[in-house]
Amino acid sequence: MKCNKCGSEMPDDALFCTECGSSLKEEEAHDVFVDNEPTSILPHLEEVIADNEETLSLTQEQAQLLDDEPTEILSTADTVVIPEPSPIPPAENVFDEPASFPKQEEAPEPPVNGAPDSLNDNSDTMKIPIQNEPYSSYNVHTNQFSGNSSGAQSGSFAPPPLMPQAQHPQAPVQPTPAPSPAPAPMPAQSESKPKAKAKVGGGRIFAASLVTVFTIIFLLLVSLLTAVKVGADGSIIRRRAEKLDADTTLTAKFDGKEMSKTLYDSLGFRTATKGAADEAGFKRFMLASDFREYAGEVAEGYLDYIIDGDGSDPSITAEDFVNDFIRGNKDASSKEFDYDLTESDYDLLQKNLEKDNFSDTMNVKEWNRKLGFDVDKVSYATSFITIGILGALFLLFLIWIAAIVRKRARFVTGFYGTIFTFVGLIVFLTGLAIVVGSAIGFTFTHNVCFYLAESLLLPFSVMLIAIGAAELIIGFLFRKTKKSLKKKERKAAAALATVQ
Repeated sequence: MKCNKCGSEMPDDALFCTECGSSLKEEEAHDVFVDNEPTSILPHLEEVIADNEETLSLTQEQAQLLDDEPTEILSTADTVVIPEPSPIPPAENVFDEPASFPKQEEAPEPPVNGAPDSLNDNSDTMKIPIQNEPYSSYNVHTNQFSGNSSGAQSGSFAPPPLMPQAQHPQAPVQPTPAPSPAPAPMPAQSESKPKAKAKVGGGRIFAASLVTVFTIIFLLLVSLLTAVKVGADGSIIRRRAEKLDADTTLTAKFDGKEMSKTLYDSLGFRTATKGAADEAGFKRFMLASDFREYAGEVAEGYLDYIIDGDGSDPSITAEDFVNDFIRGNKDASSKEFDYDLTESDYDLLQKNLEKDNFSDTMNVKEWNRKLGFDVDKVSYATSFITIGILGALFLLFLIWIAAIVRKRARFVTGFYGTIFTFVGLIVFLTGLAIVVGSAIGFTFTHNVCFYLAESLLLPFSVMLIAIGAAELIIGFLFRKTKKSLKKKERKAAAALATVQ
């Protein structure tokens, strides 16, 4: 039987078509179906073959080499001769038109299998060329685009396949670029001249000079406060007071008289002892007493309160002095004067000191009234926090100076050298003046104040001398560097002038 769908020959007991898969149950009820619609890209090929059956010479074996659809159609004749076909109308395209691409320049291709013309693989339909020789004389190849032309006979033509093949877009052939002209020779580059440094005018020099004044003030404050904080501490002064020479201290002059006589008169000690104590005896009493330790403790209290802000008001009165010092050395006075002081005697000594304004002289509040500010506020200035802030401001001014003079090394080192040298000289001379000046002053005047300054403030003076010497060394290095840079600039300017 034959399939009513594709017309293929099937066995009588077949239930399905082996070609198209259609059911053959109702095979007897229907006539053999003949598909009149074109099944390949060669429309109306059946009509062409039917009209030219006598001229076709294609044998059954040769037709089997073709694809399935032509084989089914050409299998009814022994030989088929394909004449020149009539123009074939283009098949109706039911799909959307392919996307258009920009036109590219086509390069010539070599002929395939000796064919005079190349196959246009981008055509919508296949066209059969006119055949003048029997189809049996052609050597049919299933793949004529394999690129192997050794199997083709001389003068033979391999027809295109009847089934459409997948269209592959031909890779665009890039046009051969024209040879670029030889590059022009590079012009000889002149030697790059060094960039001229920005000049530092008079206005910048003046501004830097003003900032230098403030920088000197801040560095001077930092130096002095550091020396006070470290070298004039209360404990240091107390230890220095305990090492004073007792005889030198008592024989030194105060208000035109020796220190011991001044104290003897202020206390009214002769009257208080009923004439038992004379001036020489009082001096011996003072040497036997602990007046140096007492003076050290009093000085430590004042300095801790003023410099460090520790403790309460350290002011002592006449009553404090009599009770703490005179009563504290009662044994020494009894031994020296062979007289024991009574309570009325102590009251008399106190009243005599009050007449001499002893309490006002040693009162901190009285100091504040005379000076115009609270001396206890000095502790804020001498604190390490304040010293650190002043040091930071000093560094900020140094940076500011460098920015004003455009970071020119010669100017920077010049200003820095001036700052450190000036401050170092002041600090160094101050420390030296306390030590040397006090010694010279005491030698000529024999005043107790010079002696106390020389002895008690020695650590403070040493600190000032050390800080000042360090600043002088730093200033000397900056000034030396400035001279060296200036000398180099002069040599460079002279060399440049010689070259020009």
